[in-house]
Amino acid sequence: MYHLNDLKLTIRIADLQSISAAGRELGMTPAAASAALQRLEKKLDCLLFARSTRKMKLTEEGHLFIESARQALQLLDNASNALADNRGELKGDLRIALPSDLGRNIIRAWLDELANTAPELKLTLYFGDQMTDLISQNVHLALRYGQLEDSSLMRRQLALMPRVAVASPSYIEQHGLPIHPKELSQHKILILNRDGEPWHKWHFSHKAQQYAVNVIGNKSCNDGAVIKDWALAGEGIAYKSWFDVAKEVHQGALVLLFSDHIADNIPLQLVYLQSDYPSHKIRTVIDFIKQKTQAFESDYPALF
Repeated sequence: MYHLNDLKLTIRIADLQSISAAGRELGMTPAAASAALQRLEKKLDCLLFARSTRKMKLTEEGHLFIESARQALQLLDNASNALADNRGELKGDLRIALPSDLGRNIIRAWLDELANTAPELKLTLYFGDQMTDLISQNVHLALRYGQLEDSSLMRRQLALMPRVAVASPSYIEQHGLPIHPKELSQHKILILNRDGEPWHKWHFSHKAQQYAVNVIGNKSCNDGAVIKDWALAGEGIAYKSWFDVAKEVHQGALVLLFSDHIADNIPLQLVYLQSDYPSHKIRTVIDFIKQKTQAFESDYPALF
């Protein structure tokens, strides 16, 4: 009989191509993870991985076994989910990947509220502005802005909102209020690095005409929360999703710029693997975040 933890570990080794990374994810030392893999390979009487100093690659036998093991574990998860559905329970692991700013400053508090009502729910959050591979990162849900290219993912749209330019009152007092986006070249600009690339092209619209302005930043960061912190501190002009800054604009901590040049709305959506959707846990969390999003939009309506 196979140990379920050994199977889970081996699948994660295949996903991450690393014994140590898979072990850390499951709370195991590299030595314990290596021993577990060897135990499984001994039981199967074959090598599942071709080892190298940097990566673990599946052998032909490994590919065959991993796909079957993945399906077997999914069936077990489905059976457990079916029981939870029947009982209306919210329990088990829940791993969610969130954009840095929105996740830390808004969504995390919502999920804390939900988790406090479900003591058997084990919540794990991942913050970052890079695109998350749900399989390799082993997450159930990811919150993403914009259109999605991966057609294999299911999605639930939460809201439609544009990106906007904002600055603090102290920045405007010191550097002046820009009237048109073309004046951005005369100002300090805060640049978000997305997937390793600086986001130099900011989009706007006026009288149904779309256009973009290329900007050069004096400060850049790959963390959207830092970009907003800099803007709040008067360090420059930021280009953010309205959701990220709506509360601060309504409270007067940030000023909305170019309100008559707002570009088209972009979707904010939760994405998930199709195999996860039958889970009562996933459906409950999606519906909860959707309700919270609608309430937030009501509390902090668009000012354009």
